[in-house]
Amino acid sequence: MTCIVAYDIEDNRIRSRLARYLLTLGIRLQKSVFAIEVERHNFEKLKNRLYSLAGKEGKIVVFRLCEGCQQKALQLGDKSARFYVF
Repeated sequence: MTCIVAYDIEDNRIRSRLARYLLTLGIRLQKSVFAIEVERHNFEKLKNRLYSLAGKEGKIVVFRLCEGCQQKALQLGDKSARFYVF
């Protein structure tokens, strides 16, 4: 399943560690927004890992995209870059 993960974390060390982890799972869309792919049965593990990395230091939101949402995803702006949801 594809998820969009966004965060707001002030601590540079924690923010960098979280970004490195998310890059292992997907692609960076913006500085603190990632599109990641995770198996449904591993979603709880993902939530626990995000919490263990960030703890109470910041805010993290995860949006799970259904297949219909994935098909309707589009990019506005820079026409040279393409964005594809997994």
